Amino acid sequence: MSQPKGSVGVALAVSVLIIIAVTSVGYYQFVVCKPTSCSTSTSTSSTTASGCLPPSCVTIQIAFGAALLTNTAYAPDVARLVVGVNNTFEFHNNDSQSGGVFHSATADTCPKVCPFDTGIIAFNVTSGPFTITQPGTYAYYCEVHPTTMVGTIVVVAGSGSNSAPSSSSSSSASTTASASSSLPANAFAISILKGASTDQSSPGFGPDNATIVLGVNNTVVWTNNDVAGHTVTFTSVPSDAKVSNSDLMGPNATFIQTFTVPGTYHYICSLHSWMKGTIVVKSG
Repeated sequence: MSQPKGSVGVALAVSVLIIIAVTSVGYYQFVVCKPTSCSTSTSTSSTTASGCLPPSCVTIQIAFGAALLTNTAYAPDVARLVVGVNNTFEFHNNDSQSGGVFHSATADTCPKVCPFDTGIIAFNVTSGPFTITQPGTYAYYCEVHPTTMVGTIVVVAGSGSNSAPSSSSSSSASTTASASSSLPANAFAISILKGASTDQSSPGFGPDNATIVLGVNNTVVWTNNDVAGHTVTFTSVPSDAKVSNSDLMGPNATFIQTFTVPGTYHYICSLHSWMKGTIVVKSG
């Protein structure tokens, strides 16, 4: 028994619409969230609208290929913040791999006690700002990649210790060492991001704007997490300050600089002109 001609026409029209819809929609990435602690919203605040401005606010970068980086997925992977100085922070997703990968930054104690939880962050989207006023150590992870992406935020009290160096000192100590060297206590970590040598849209340093306090965390450690060589080369420092530039830093190498004079310090990578950073040193 033959089908009515009208039915055949409707079926063909539906088939054409399905093909058009599929080819137009394209590929989308989906994630599975725990309903207790994972926000599925990807429309978090943008970098320009977040109100997170350096030096009082620190941007923690999610690196390219973060799902496979483990302890370098977040830059810096250990962020040291000072209450009343720069204890406000945000997360920005720089992971453009395969067109963009979803990530999050969720405190380990969520959802029972949740000092911060970004929800799912799409590529090139910023989540925050968040502010922590209680000193302590706050471990966090990515809910999309919980076994491979972890980070830590260390919040310290804002008052400087009695051992703070005098602001009249004009010297700064610096060393270049391998990543295996032990880091000074309360050192401020800055990562040279993976892909920094090729991604000209990235500042290359994470965070690229940092605020430190004399007597609290005035030693900075740069770690080269890229596959290419880089430098830390200062282009502008306070008039009474003396700093040393790094040697060429190979992969996994570190450069350590202790600052003793308050002020603003600008630096670049001498090999890659788009890589720029700023450090603001405040009195304790």
